[in-house]
Amino acid sequence: MKSSTSRRTIAIAALALLAALAPATARQAAPPYKDSKTIPDTPAYKRAQEIALLINGEASVTEVEAYMTKNCTPQFLADFPLSEVTGYLDQVQSFHGTLEVSYARSYEPPRPATNAVLIVRGSESEAWQAIVVDVEEAEPHRIATYQLAPARPPSDLQPAEILPDPQIAEKLSAYVDRLAAKDAFSGTVLLAKDGKVFMTKAAGIANRDFDAKVNLDTKFNLGSMNKMMTAVACMQLVEAGKLSLEDPVSKHLGNDWLPKVDKKKVRLKHLLTHTSGLGSYFTDEWDRASRTLYRTVDDWKPIIKNDTLAFEPGTRWQYSNTGMLVAGAIIEKVSGVDYYQYIPNHSTWPAGMTKTDFFETHPVTRNLPVGYEKQNVAGGRPIYRNNLYRHVVRGGPAGGGYSTVTDLLKFDQALRSEKLVKRASLDQLWRAYPELKSEGYGLGFSIETGPAGRIVGHTGGFTGISAGLALYLDAGYTIAVLSNYGGVATVVESRARELIQQGRVANQ
Repeated sequence: MKSSTSRRTIAIAALALLAALAPATARQAAPPYKDSKTIPDTPAYKRAQEIALLINGEASVTEVEAYMTKNCTPQFLADFPLSEVTGYLDQVQSFHGTLEVSYARSYEPPRPATNAVLIVRGSESEAWQAIVVDVEEAEPHRIATYQLAPARPPSDLQPAEILPDPQIAEKLSAYVDRLAAKDAFSGTVLLAKDGKVFMTKAAGIANRDFDAKVNLDTKFNLGSMNKMMTAVACMQLVEAGKLSLEDPVSKHLGNDWLPKVDKKKVRLKHLLTHTSGLGSYFTDEWDRASRTLYRTVDDWKPIIKNDTLAFEPGTRWQYSNTGMLVAGAIIEKVSGVDYYQYIPNHSTWPAGMTKTDFFETHPVTRNLPVGYEKQNVAGGRPIYRNNLYRHVVRGGPAGGGYSTVTDLLKFDQALRSEKLVKRASLDQLWRAYPELKSEGYGLGFSIETGPAGRIVGHTGGFTGISAGLALYLDAGYTIAVLSNYGGVATVVESRARELIQQGRVANQ
């Protein structure tokens, strides 16, 4: 678990893996790496193996809490209460099964000796994961951060042959079937090449009260994937000459927004790259508040009125829902149109996305699923808890809208064909900003270079929500995965990536 200002979001999206640690956080471009079956005898790797043992259920709740209290830093324990840590480990074990420790992964340039990257594979999920641990330099080398994140398969286990598209579809479909048979996946999957669909899948239950099945038209919550739409809207206004990425927030918003922040320091580019120093509005205060209070962009003003900057804008990267919310407020101010009208009028409708919108959860909306988290009970039937009282009533600039996998493909194609913004704007959306310390995130899009070339997109995660969209800019593939289970979309998307990228390292 990586410490951040969005502790509450992280804790309640326990199975969202990397996306849960900071919902839809950027997948950093992976540097060259080597894998070894010999696990280094260092304090960091010892801690990583200890965490694997905890996840594998070889300790009671009391023993887990005692271990964490003794072996984690005070800051870690302040960010993550023990009850949330034990809940996280329990849900990881429930989904992944036993984690088989396989390899140590080393990078070039080398990472500090206080860092460990332990590659494991889940017996139930069949997913390769990395337990990434940072420890203090001094004894007793307490854990400062840890996370469980999707990992590429070990280098010596990657097949040399590139799979043709029909085999990719066959293998991914079979994998989703296996997960669904274990009740580990509920949702939809789409794979396309050059805009042509070659695999779709729908599995699971959209509403367990009525045993309503998922279908390809089921409108799943996107989580943070709406950040892409917010960034595209900003670039449309830049093209229209109404905005500049260099504009300070103070140029467009008054002191009713973020009164304790020097808005002259924070520029639009900082908001869209998560380098503003702002945090997340998913705070303890929000957790205690009525969800019905938050239906418009302006409704969020009171909950962030006391926010300050965690660092000087442009000097660090920190995932920020509040930053994207403020970008949405700027869109409203500059365009003179409500955010919830601007996005349909200028993005989703022009792209032909007829099943995409910021649906509210109170009115009846056809084919809108309920999000669930499953809790396994020893010797009994699992318990399903819905997210109706945990998530927002209505999404917004930072996330929470709804869509289908087929609509997400339309979004992909509208972007690639320059239907929404011009090529120069796409180049800005889809590039790194190292000068702002944003290496793996552009403007509202995560960015990555892998064996199959450049990949852009976003993920989303929350209680009962997981989602992912990956656009292979060079290879032409599109992966879209949506689920009403927390965290599992990331795992399915990672398997799709493995299959697409199979053999490409050996053949480059």
